[in-house]
Amino acid sequence: MRKYPLSLLKDKNIVTFFDFWGKTRRGEKDGGDDYHLLCWHSLDVAAMGYLMVKRNCFGLADYFRQLGISDKEQAAQFFAWLLCWHDIGKFARSFQQLYLPPELKIQESARKNYEKISHSTLGYWLWNHYLSECQELLPSSSLSPRKLRRVIEMWMPVTTGHHGRPPDRMDELDNFLPEDKAAARDFLLEIKPLFPLIEIPAFWDDDEGIELIKHLSWYISATVVLADWTGSSTRFFPRVAHPMDIKGYWQKTLIQAQNALTVFPLKAKVAPFNGINTLFPFIENPTPLQQKVLDLDISQQGPQLFILEDVTGAGKTEAALILAHRLIAAGKAQGLFFGLPTMATANAMYDRLVKTWLAFYSPESRPSLVLAHSARTLMDRFNESLWSGDLVGSEEPDEQTFSQGCAAWFADSNKKALLAEIGVGTLDQAIMAVMPFKHNNLRLLGLSNKILLADEIHACDAYMSCILEGLIERQARGGNSVILLSATLSQQQRDKLVAAFARGTEGQQEAPFLEKDDYPWLTHVTKSDVNSHRVATRKDVERSVSVGWLHSEQECIARIESAVSQGKCIAWIRNSVDDAIKVHRQLLARGVIPASSLSLFHSRFAFSDRQRIETETLARFGKYCSLQRASQVIVCTQVIEQSVDIDLDEMISDLAPVDLLIQRAGRLQRHIRDINGQLKRDVFPAPAGINRVHGYSV
Repeated sequence: MRKYPLSLLKDKNIVTFFDFWGKTRRGEKDGGDDYHLLCWHSLDVAAMGYLMVKRNCFGLADYFRQLGISDKEQAAQFFAWLLCWHDIGKFARSFQQLYLPPELKIQESARKNYEKISHSTLGYWLWNHYLSECQELLPSSSLSPRKLRRVIEMWMPVTTGHHGRPPDRMDELDNFLPEDKAAARDFLLEIKPLFPLIEIPAFWDDDEGIELIKHLSWYISATVVLADWTGSSTRFFPRVAHPMDIKGYWQKTLIQAQNALTVFPLKAKVAPFNGINTLFPFIENPTPLQQKVLDLDISQQGPQLFILEDVTGAGKTEAALILAHRLIAAGKAQGLFFGLPTMATANAMYDRLVKTWLAFYSPESRPSLVLAHSARTLMDRFNESLWSGDLVGSEEPDEQTFSQGCAAWFADSNKKALLAEIGVGTLDQAIMAVMPFKHNNLRLLGLSNKILLADEIHACDAYMSCILEGLIERQARGGNSVILLSATLSQQQRDKLVAAFARGTEGQQEAPFLEKDDYPWLTHVTKSDVNSHRVATRKDVERSVSVGWLHSEQECIARIESAVSQGKCIAWIRNSVDDAIKVHRQLLARGVIPASSLSLFHSRFAFSDRQRIETETLARFGKYCSLQRASQVIVCTQVIEQSVDIDLDEMISDLAPVDLLIQRAGRLQRHIRDINGQLKRDVFPAPAGINRVHGYSV
């Protein structure tokens, strides 16, 4: 190792690792130096990683315990050492020439055009073609030098690929000058004594260890990203452009990292499950499905799959949340993500969860409920729930009522949103975890130790169903449970979902074959068994739906006007936005129905307008509206057919697949009302609904 006394640092002929920058000002007006030395940035990120393990942020210490490092200090030192390597690609002259401060010696070298390659790939190349041969850089281990290099090789993509995708493997590069390679080596040799307790487990080189590292590296690589993001914040780590003692800076940056660690919300304490009324005080008598999940044996070790199939309006959502709370209270998960097919259904579910989610955690905890979809920043109700608390790095907590919303840290990126204790959003936010999207590892980390709860799974097309199966397999392999909800699930779909879970648990479970009368149904799959339960139908949702045919738009319009004259509320669900707009205009032009009684709802509205229309639709047609629903008309598209709790007297639907017609019929006479439309609590069979299909008779 080359020592750098001040006399050598001033020698223009000697390039040291103090001559390489890692971060620049980039327009920030925060005072301080214009750039941050690469060695200091590397130690900043290492300090973050060290403390993240010590505090077990995002289960990081648990992952290393699975990898055979049970001592937190030893695990923290290994992770910090690994993070010191994360930006070694920035030692490349091609990277350094992006910014040339005059006081750094590297600026005196002749400039040339280099191939544009990310510093992640450059760092991985530097390991493969130079640093891997420097045995003195590697930690101690009982493994032979060759085997030790092979083990560290598995960890290099984890640390160098910290920008959301793995680094590329390349052969020939000329982006490093000899002094660049030497400086990188000297830096890594200089920081090695900071971590004296590192001992590489010997089993990391056997088949079991290799597979375990491959599996857990997805989650650990996500924490590398979080450590780098936080360690790059000048709020906590001001830029330092001058050399100093390595050990002295390490102690300094550990203190700064303690403050930076407050950006990560504390783990919430789970509340015990104290019965259905704790979650849903309005439920006086559980439905058969809800009672079944209350009685279900969930004591088995390992992940579990639950498929809840029941008619629309049977309380599946409440049953799923009851089951989820039981699993969480039993220590089988820390939170849940509720995935739905559309933003409209996700928004509606968010509003329902707002009334329930705090019951999952103890009153003194500070959990977060996050809405995860691409337009959530336009949803005022969610924005108003955000709190910063002490997530600004100060020692004084914010006085805001943070216990009833979402930590702003989770909300500033959909990539981090799934890390919150409770999430609700579009299912694609979870599905991207098993697709080749940038930062998919963050989504996987967010789903770790969480229950995946997916509603309306019948709505997935063949392509999305295949990816959903991959997600279920991944969740099962990670030891996480899954709850799936549907009113119209085919035998083939059920078979594939159970098979995907079985692959994740390396089991041989098979879905039960259901007869035509086996409905409603609950399928419960564990690592070793499949249990099926026939569930009774709640009497007040048993009904016959009369289906008639209307063969022209004129007939449909006449039917709507007739229903309005009788004081009924009615919907026409069209298959295209253009058709919905056309009919709405026709009804307005006829003047028979007042404009104040006509609503138009489709997916093409600007999001702010769509939010307003969603709210108005629930106010006019929702469960608790009564007199205001009289003589109301809504012309809409598929946006209302799933997970939206509206209640219509009559409905017209364009011709559609039968499973979608069943879903649409679920919005028809959904709740028990008297003749005046008032909601009733008494349980008695619902009247026969009236559903008209607009299309050609067959």
